[in-house]
Amino acid sequence: MSLQNKVAIVTGSARGIGASAALALAKEGANVVINYVSPSSKTHAEALAKSIQGVDAQALIVQADLASLEALDLLVKKTVERFGKIDILVNNGGVVDFQEVGAITPESYQKIFDINVRAIIFLSQAAVAHMEEGGRIINVSSTAARQGNPSSTVYAASKAAVESISRVMAVELRDKGIRVTSINPGPVTTDMFLTLPEETQDYFKTTQPVAKPEDIADIIVFLAGPKSRWVNGGTINSNNAVVF
Repeated sequence: MSLQNKVAIVTGSARGIGASAALALAKEGANVVINYVSPSSKTHAEALAKSIQGVDAQALIVQADLASLEALDLLVKKTVERFGKIDILVNNGGVVDFQEVGAITPESYQKIFDINVRAIIFLSQAAVAHMEEGGRIINVSSTAARQGNPSSTVYAASKAAVESISRVMAVELRDKGIRVTSINPGPVTTDMFLTLPEETQDYFKTTQPVAKPEDIADIIVFLAGPKSRWVNGGTINSNNAVVF
């Protein structure tokens, strides 16, 4: 129980990597804030909360659209009202929209950057005010940040930004005892992945191994725990393909 009595916010945690990470953190003793956006995810969030309570941890469900700055503040406010502090922030929520260069629109660009980049900056800003020494911020990026996957110009740019954000935050927050890392999963069998066009799924499956959400959750738990005390500012490529 390496995270006993810790408080963790996991964005985008009703399903996929976020849900697996939330449950894995709870199994290590953390109380977890489950974040979801769409009403269709509410049932999944409630089921996850029951699973977390089943391992003797507490769960708080908060609906918050990561594209809204007001919602980000509300997420932090409700967490602190319930638990009094924040120890771990997992910036997992994100969106993907695969478009060739000629099909990119200002609207799709804005949506991806609002959720994948702006939300990380301002949610981290709000959470840090309630973190003490030993706090952790874990930002979920993607191997797309370094690979030339077709039709991923904007998505890849947003995930490359996540890596840079993590490095700079790590330097700025080091003296406060708060460590910041990013994790770069390759393709993972999440709902997001399974809704991609079949040809896109086949491309990933034939070019690199595809992980399960639990594979990534285990790495997140490591980064959140005391055994990662000498990891700061780095990016962990969490896949079985070679990525430079």
